[in-house]
Amino acid sequence: MRITLDQQAKDILNTKIGEQPGQVRLLYDTEGCGCYGITSFQIISQPDPTDVPIENESFPFWVDPQRAVFYEDQLRLKGDPLDGSFRLEGDSQIYGQNVKLHDIRGN
Repeated sequence: MRITLDQQAKDILNTKIGEQPGQVRLLYDTEGCGCYGITSFQIISQPDPTDVPIENESFPFWVDPQRAVFYEDQLRLKGDPLDGSFRLEGDSQIYGQNVKLHDIRGN
């Protein structure tokens, strides 16, 4: 799996990660969501032992392999500088607009 980030996405991630070490995890949450899941991102200190890397040129990204099956192999992440959210898309669909980033470092 590979994710390409536009400049706005890189800027938002740089700002939110800040000076503390941090990595990004792609989530697909199906708990209590009905038949469709919700995509989100977390800033984490360390990946879970089962997480696998998502290739990209900018940041360490991770995903649980059981959740990776919900996504295409090639993804694009676009940032919205107005509210700090993201749009995650592939060639065949949009996985989320207004996707949020949650900082869980230290939790």
